[in-house]
Amino acid sequence: MQKLGFIDRPRELAQVQALAAVGQADLMGRYGASFMRHGIHCAQILLTHEDIARRHHFLSLRHTVAELLELGVVPIVNENDTVATEELRFGDNDRLAAAFSTVLEADLVILLSDIACLYDRDPRVDPNAQPVREVAKIDDAIRQMAGSAGSGVGTGGMVSKIQAAQIAVEAGIPLVIAHGGDPNILSRIALGAPEGTLFHPSKKVDRRRHWIGYLSKLHGSVTVDAGAVRALRSRPASLLPIGVVAVSGHFDSGDGVEIRGPDGEVIGRGLVGYDHKTLESILGLRSDAVADKLGRSLIDPVIHRNDLVLV
Repeated sequence: MQKLGFIDRPRELAQVQALAAVGQADLMGRYGASFMRHGIHCAQILLTHEDIARRHHFLSLRHTVAELLELGVVPIVNENDTVATEELRFGDNDRLAAAFSTVLEADLVILLSDIACLYDRDPRVDPNAQPVREVAKIDDAIRQMAGSAGSGVGTGGMVSKIQAAQIAVEAGIPLVIAHGGDPNILSRIALGAPEGTLFHPSKKVDRRRHWIGYLSKLHGSVTVDAGAVRALRSRPASLLPIGVVAVSGHFDSGDGVEIRGPDGEVIGRGLVGYDHKTLESILGLRSDAVADKLGRSLIDPVIHRNDLVLV
């Protein structure tokens, strides 16, 4: 924006993408010059949500980053704003950082902000607002503290940082929010100093299940009956065609879908075993009837229990 004389962030997508094309080149030039003063090479990685939402892309990215780190190269990761459209966006760098931490299997995520930490109220409105130094669990009370604050230039705010923290801690990765104006803040956090707000990680979950639950891209939904809801919630169970009553969206086998109960409530998400047309043709059928209809001796579940994450 500064380089081309823009004062306000434009609203037109093509203008934002054009500015991103200029800005990305300039930004990497500055990073390259800064790191070379220390004899360190850096690399640019530009991502859209699609690059993490598809499992084979996710794993390919992990291998690339591991190789860069092995070579002593520092990856600089940003959203690819030049090509990203609304359905392909992470939305902000906070959530991108948290998502990328799961690619790295990082030890810690640090989000630097113009606010030193999470407060129980907005400190710009209420001078008596108190800092929250540690968060053991992200619940509705913590989300309400975040309010809706954000800057006029960036796309984030405390709300997005809480959403990012949810992604990180559910993957077993702690996250710290701290003030970015202090040039020594990263060193102090790395040495264990109590800076900003620390979000404690949840018990470590299976990385693949975390990816399904938080990072996979949803291509549609399947609605199930009450019996299927009970079966899924009471024990580790796969979703079978007999329990499915409706299909929405266009998806292929292996795509991510939401699972909804008969009242429309989202009860989980998973990777579907059929494309939408095939699934529509076998709704409510018993396994033997599905096998006859599809001409197979063995059938796949709609969503295997290992590919399913409940809300």
